[in-house]
Amino acid sequence: METNKRKVLIIDDHSIVRQGVYLLIRKHFANTDIFEASTLSDGKAIIKKENINFIILDINFPEGNSLNFVENLSIEYGDSIKTLIFSALEETIYAFNFIKAGAHGYLSKLSEQEEIVRAFNKFFDTGKFLSDELKERLLDNMIRKSSISPIEMLSSRELEIARLLVAGFSNNEIASKLYIHKSTVSTYKTRIFEKLGINNIPALLNIFNLN
Repeated sequence: METNKRKVLIIDDHSIVRQGVYLLIRKHFANTDIFEASTLSDGKAIIKKENINFIILDINFPEGNSLNFVENLSIEYGDSIKTLIFSALEETIYAFNFIKAGAHGYLSKLSEQEEIVRAFNKFFDTGKFLSDELKERLLDNMIRKSSISPIEMLSSRELEIARLLVAGFSNNEIASKLYIHKSTVSTYKTRIFEKLGINNIPALLNIFNLN
């Protein structure tokens, strides 16, 4: 029935990725309406207009990182919209923070096609997907009640700024990119260094390279 159709929104700034995901879903999952957005702002507009059930979301966009987008989505819509992070970035670094922000799963773009189809099937069926490795690390984290890596101690905003620092952005550039004051960036930078027990950018680079 029409009312039982799942509505899936793909948000990715690369058209070839959107097209690939679209074709996979169209081929393997019947009774599905598929929407596409190349920016987070376009994604927000579609969410407001359509009764979206599932979102497949990249991490990096020209307009910024999608961590805050996930957090706001979780606050506004709760569990009525399920979000799967679909990224080529290392899950051991990024997955935990996105899950804490409200995402319902994390899938690597580097996965084989058959694995992606299985992951989508699990995601559409249960509303969540985690790789076996990530589930094991989450369980280990719960048992030990401690962070697996220092990066996991960072909040979503701190991680976003840390990533930009690692990428070589200056405080002024970060402030402009995130629409915040330079002094706010400095405050976050100090907080990041304190949490990670470091005092310079090379040390921050080293932590990201080790995770």
